[in-house]
Amino acid sequence: MSEDEKTPSMYDLANQFINLANQMAEQDRSGNVGTAIRFAASRFNAFEASHQTDDLAKDREEIIDNFTGDFRKMMEVNVNQYIDHIAKNGPPN
Repeated sequence: MSEDEKTPSMYDLANQFINLANQMAEQDRSGNVGTAIRFAASRFNAFEASHQTDDLAKDREEIIDNFTGDFRKMMEVNVNQYIDHIAKNGPPN
């Protein structure tokens, strides 16, 4: 098995976070879980960005624009998928 075959895909990794969030949301329906995930993602992304540049302060706006642009694209895809799902299956319980 090659290293690429052993490396989990982005979707596999995301599903691990989603599964954990679902477990946490069973105990806390306040919206804190979603807020915590967004905060954790932003904190980790800031850490990740710090390793992608020699001058984080200089590249700050470009980095923020890139990450928020990526998030917006992912959010658009997922919201559209939920719109389609709800249209076919009705609203979630």
